[in-house]
Amino acid sequence: MNLIKTTNIKEAVAEITTAVENGEVNALEAFINLKKIEEIIKQVKKNVDDLVIEEAAKFNTKTFTTFDAEVTLKNSASRYDFSNIPEIVTRELELKALKDKHKAAIKSDVIDLDTGELIEPPIVKGGKEVVSIKLNK
Repeated sequence: MNLIKTTNIKEAVAEITTAVENGEVNALEAFINLKKIEEIIKQVKKNVDDLVIEEAAKFNTKTFTTFDAEVTLKNSASRYDFSNIPEIVTRELELKALKDKHKAAIKSDVIDLDTGELIEPPIVKGGKEVVSIKLNK
C-alpha cells in the first residue's frame, strides 16, 4: 500500500494519459486495465465498508483529517418506497404507459384512438459513443 500512500493523483493521471497519448501504451489495453483496477477497488470497498465505519468512529467526531484526507461520517440519502400507496403506483403506471405511447410515435405516425389526434413524439437526444468493457471472471 506504500504506492498508494505516496502517489500524487494528478501526477499519476498525467503520466498515464501522456503514455496513452504518445502511443507508449495501447489506449484500449490501458482502458481495460483501468476497468480491472476499478472492479478491484469496488469489491475491496464493499468488503471493508463496515470496518472503515468502525475505524472512523474511533475519532469521536463527524469530520477529521487523517492519512492526507478529510473524512466525514454521515448518513446516506434517504430513499422513499411508495409501493404501499396505490394512488402513486397507479399514477406511475399511467405515466409509464403515456411515455411508451409517445415513444412509439418516434418510429411512425401514431394516432390517439380516443381523440383522433396525432401523438407527438418526444425529443430524442443521442448519447455519445462509449466503450463498454465486460471483464472475464
